[in-house]
Amino acid sequence: MKILKILLLNSMILIVNGCNAQTDKDDKPILMLKDFYTAYSKVIFKFEDSSKVDSLLEKYCTPQLREKAKKYLEYGHDLLTDDWGFSEESLTSLIVVKGAKENEYTVSYIVDTYPVAPNKPVKKQVVLFITVVKEGENYKIDSIR
Repeated sequence: MKILKILLLNSMILIVNGCNAQTDKDDKPILMLKDFYTAYSKVIFKFEDSSKVDSLLEKYCTPQLREKAKKYLEYGHDLLTDDWGFSEESLTSLIVVKGAKENEYTVSYIVDTYPVAPNKPVKKQVVLFITVVKEGENYKIDSIR
């Protein structure tokens, strides 16, 4: 009976440790995405800030996404927020969770929109599906839909 209890306890410890290892692996991309959107919320899209945007894209995005995002910005569009924007106020509602597909994460947050009148904001929940890839020791944003 003691041997059975010891085997059961050891099995439970191994299972818990395995779950923690998986959680740690999933946490790194989540932390990276939170760090990215936190930094992104502080950038104002003016000509003077273009080097800040480039720096963020360099640090957090793959080369392919970086080029695509730069082209969108040339035409006044923000690929990284699907043109909804992201402010420091959005940080309070930022949620990042592991998606259903491999390497996919769902990012959601709330922004104020003004569809009716400039003095009547309407809350809008933005949901982005982001794919990340591991480059060396770091994770980078590879695609956004």
